[in-house]
Amino acid sequence: MKNITYIILASSAIAVLFSCGSQPPAENPLKFELVTYQKQSEGCDGVRDDNCAKIKIEFPQITSFSNEIVREKINKSITKLFSMNESDRSDAADFNTQMTGFIEEYESFINEFPDAFQSWFIERTGEVKLNKGNIFSVDFMEYSYTGGAHPNTFVAFKNYNLTNGEEIRLDEIIHSGKQKELTKIGEEQFRKIKNLTADADLGEAGFWFENNEFYLNDNFLITASSLVFYYNNYEITAYAFGPTELEIPFSKIESLVGESSLLRGLLR
Repeated sequence: MKNITYIILASSAIAVLFSCGSQPPAENPLKFELVTYQKQSEGCDGVRDDNCAKIKIEFPQITSFSNEIVREKINKSITKLFSMNESDRSDAADFNTQMTGFIEEYESFINEFPDAFQSWFIERTGEVKLNKGNIFSVDFMEYSYTGGAHPNTFVAFKNYNLTNGEEIRLDEIIHSGKQKELTKIGEEQFRKIKNLTADADLGEAGFWFENNEFYLNDNFLITASSLVFYYNNYEITAYAFGPTELEIPFSKIESLVGESSLLRGLLR
């Protein structure tokens, strides 16, 4: 018997909202929950059994916030991210249909190739990484296998401005005029974690930066103490080298953060 299970894991966080350059207002609680959807094919007993298919999708949703429009806007954005919906429809994703389709695709594969001893799985998980000041940040990770030489992993970050519910752009927290200096600091950190000298050729070291020049991508996370940039598999180097997580502590970029930046409150 195929079953669909819906699990709500409750957690909460308190965000003290303030405007840069002014005194923080009274506390304004923000609460969120982790919502979990999961489904499996017949014969599944463990997390990823042989000859079995499982799908699990777990992500945060804001349950209580003073600005209902912002709450709905952020929740809709997060839901779209975890639905991996390519269209721009405004309706919430139908996770039930998506999970059923995955299981049916696996069963069709097994029926066509009955001797294929293979398991499929999709695990999409997300966590709240920051809920402080006017910033609400989450991560997304998908770990999946549907045949092939190896499983696949993909990571994405989303940072939201709690004053309007919009995603935060990098040039909103570090002015465009300071981007070159930020990139320079980022490259220094990159070469440090990759054990490369300052004059080492990036291409010869196995990296695929366009024009052989280091760059910071748009996949960044704001934490309480740093900016974290994530380069997924195949983005800047071969799969064998794995993904790259590049952390830039605020202590190295404090001089680049303007008074109006959302980051200013985290530096206080």
